[in-house]
Amino acid sequence: MSRDLVGTAWLDSDERTRWETRIMRRRVPLYRLGIAALRALNTLTGGPNRPSLKVTQWERVGPIGETFVMDKLETMTGRTDHPVTSRAELRARTSLASRLARAISADEWPQIITEYERRRRGERPQYRYVGHRPLNAESHALMDEAWVRGELPTDQFRAWNVLKFEDEGAFYSEFFTDGGARGYPGGETNAGFRLGRIMFDVSWREKASLSGEQHVLRRSRVLRAKELVKFFRTELKEAIHPPTPSPMQTTAVREHPYTPPVVAAISDFTKPEPLRSPTARGETTPDRKQASAIDAVAKALPPPVTDGSARARPVSGPAGGEGRPGAGEPPPAQPRPPHAAQPPARPPAVPATFRPGRSPRDGRSR
Repeated sequence: MSRDLVGTAWLDSDERTRWETRIMRRRVPLYRLGIAALRALNTLTGGPNRPSLKVTQWERVGPIGETFVMDKLETMTGRTDHPVTSRAELRARTSLASRLARAISADEWPQIITEYERRRRGERPQYRYVGHRPLNAESHALMDEAWVRGELPTDQFRAWNVLKFEDEGAFYSEFFTDGGARGYPGGETNAGFRLGRIMFDVSWREKASLSGEQHVLRRSRVLRAKELVKFFRTELKEAIHPPTPSPMQTTAVREHPYTPPVVAAISDFTKPEPLRSPTARGETTPDRKQASAIDAVAKALPPPVTDGSARARPVSGPAGGEGRPGAGEPPPAQPRPPHAAQPPARPPAVPATFRPGRSPRDGRSR
């Protein structure tokens, strides 16, 4: 019975694929009709700078590290790498129809339509309904840096690196429906958001089930209904009192030793074995400049925490120092994370050995 399947037994089952496809078959006609209605509303109410609400393609990193495109509706004008900092700017870059689309997550509907068409053609699923949200390369680099800085516990980060390269991406995440992801200011730039992302994603792979996915879908409908009520209240308020533009704020340039090359080189050791670089697999030796930079970061870090029985050894980088495999010592293969334990609905507590601000690049990182 499909209701008895838990963890990877459910995630990899044909019953799951058939259940998802039945839901898509019912919803896709409604999504197509809804997109057409939003575009008509956009034509009637939008100004000269209104978004087009056309389907656009966005690059994401999928299984085996390959890059693919994700379909979304264009709901904002201007450069997407410039985040919105005020309601006045949001209104200037959106229209009534596009803000409504964002409130009910209609900008995600083209993904489901495309996935349904893929399945009708007999192709293997590229997206699931519930799981982890696929990230772009910049977001992956942000997560890598968070681990290097010590914001993420090593064991969970290592397991997250395995699942994100093995499992298909998803439209909905338990973190967004049950983890309060929308409540973190700054989104993924918030340290709490990044921690919640990996804790929920890793625990979901262990406890996934049909009843769990049904719960997430029901919860997503409740959240969309709340967002719709909030949308109408905000639109009515701002129609009477339009928001005033906030002064431009300059973003300070970060000056720290965690440069992108250093972060990429260190985080390479947490990836599954087939995806590691030749240096991380011990087949080549890092160049002198890269090794020196990593050593400089390691020396600047506070000493590792001891557990009272065995002292954790400091890291001197992949140039042959302690705590990292050198050129002649290939790192161990990455096993799939265990799936027997059933964690609670909320994210599991962070291990007691984890300390914010302390880099996890110690003996446990090998």
